[in-house]
Amino acid sequence: MAADETSPLLQNGQDGRNGATTPKSTKVTKTADAVIFGPANRILLAGFLMAFTLGITQVPIIYVFRLMECDIFYSHNPPLEGLGDRCHNRQITAGTAQQVSILGMSTSFSGVFNLFVCGYFIKIWGPRWAFVSQTALLGLRVSTQVLGVTIGGRKGEIIFQACQAIGIIGGPRGYQLVLNTAVSELVAPKDRTAVFGRLQGSIMLGTAFGFLLGGVLGDVYNIRRPFETAFFLYVACTIYGAIFLPNGGNGKPQTQKQSARGISAFFAPIKIIVPHKYRLESGKIVNNYSLIFLALGIFLGVFASGYAPILLQMYGTSEFNFGTTENGYLMFGNSAIRGIFLLLMFPKIISSGRIWFNGKPAHAEHGESEQECHIPVNPEDFEAVEGGEVPQEPVQAPDPDEEDSGTGFDLFFVRWSLVVDSMVTFFAGFSTDGWQVYLAGFLLPFASGSAPAAKGVMTELCPPDKRQDAISAITLVESTASLLTQGLFGMIFAAFTEAGTPSLTFFCNAGFAVFGFIILFLAYLPPPNSKRIDDDDSETEVEN
Repeated sequence: MAADETSPLLQNGQDGRNGATTPKSTKVTKTADAVIFGPANRILLAGFLMAFTLGITQVPIIYVFRLMECDIFYSHNPPLEGLGDRCHNRQITAGTAQQVSILGMSTSFSGVFNLFVCGYFIKIWGPRWAFVSQTALLGLRVSTQVLGVTIGGRKGEIIFQACQAIGIIGGPRGYQLVLNTAVSELVAPKDRTAVFGRLQGSIMLGTAFGFLLGGVLGDVYNIRRPFETAFFLYVACTIYGAIFLPNGGNGKPQTQKQSARGISAFFAPIKIIVPHKYRLESGKIVNNYSLIFLALGIFLGVFASGYAPILLQMYGTSEFNFGTTENGYLMFGNSAIRGIFLLLMFPKIISSGRIWFNGKPAHAEHGESEQECHIPVNPEDFEAVEGGEVPQEPVQAPDPDEEDSGTGFDLFFVRWSLVVDSMVTFFAGFSTDGWQVYLAGFLLPFASGSAPAAKGVMTELCPPDKRQDAISAITLVESTASLLTQGLFGMIFAAFTEAGTPSLTFFCNAGFAVFGFIILFLAYLPPPNSKRIDDDDSETEVEN
């Protein structure tokens, strides 16, 4: 029948053209497809693939540097006489630690600048094409590593270390920033911390399988094969990102201001970690320094634990003669347990901990349909205002599910994660057998979770339009800490190794973790019912 003015616009679940009812099974199938192949899961898969590709080369790099340093040592020393590993020498181990530290410093130094570059790419291109730029340039970087392995010796080491500068434009820190930014735009605030953890867990699982495959490829074939395999996987990741990665906000971050361009947008993450003013419920204005202490605490936490994976490999290699297979198993177990913890246990810890810390929310206790107060949504519901003033236009009632009231537990979790990390690291220094190094590597992941929890706290302490800059800021802090820990603890381990006491490095790590725990107690959340006063709003605020 032809439609007229009296025909209903909605057909109550029927097709408006022929009156056919849409099958429920079709709706269920579409819903399941939307969940399985939804934007969040595609982001998690991208993190897994990239971490898997990066992990393939991490274990072989240390072994390659040991071989190149061994060749350099015997180029001006007499060859080894008798049986045994010709590279099992204290001077070779110390030299390897120094060269790996230089490599780690150049990688972290490039990663710091990469955050600024990639953050700017996100603002002008969106997450998808920013991700593609990072994966393509990482493929270029690993191709130079293939050349370095082929040449070997001191020239090979220089090629490895110098070509890490490619990571300034495209590197591991950049792709993680892209994925975290995409998650912050697609996930509800109350679930953001848990999904940050799931993303970190996906990255850890990818790293675990990459460690395992890289060690096996290096032993079964040759030491160059892991780098060649990584190159082709980077090409596959680039194609995946260009086709499947969601580009939230129609090509631009949803909360990004249109005016965020130029040099100010490039260095915007630095402006996040500064004191901010809050207007209390009483009208008093106070300064809050929590972002500074939070950043400093995370810096010390990463500074203490960031060298732990390399330290376990170097310690196992020098003291218990670990090879690529043993180190591959060690790093696989460490990253796999960390990934499983962040994917499965961390979200439950966050949700249960928030209920324990804050109690159940009111809408969960009374039900969403029961409301204790009536919120006017129509003009006639408003009371008449004295003096004949026109009442304000009604606003939409806030959705309680969109509010994240568990940031206090997130900060609590960050603090005590460093305590557990310091304890495990401290006892790892007493290892006297290889299985104890494995045990330490398997226990350290249970102290993880501080980084995603800190991202959740940071994003909640910042306005929505500065959320991407907040993620860039906390990632910048982590990268700076990694830069310093690679250099400082690499030199400390080399010095202790030459002195015959490499285990003392574990005690230094534990001490910095405890110091970070103390600093985090100076960070606190703004008082309830307080309002943040931004710099652009400070001129309009009047202090009582």
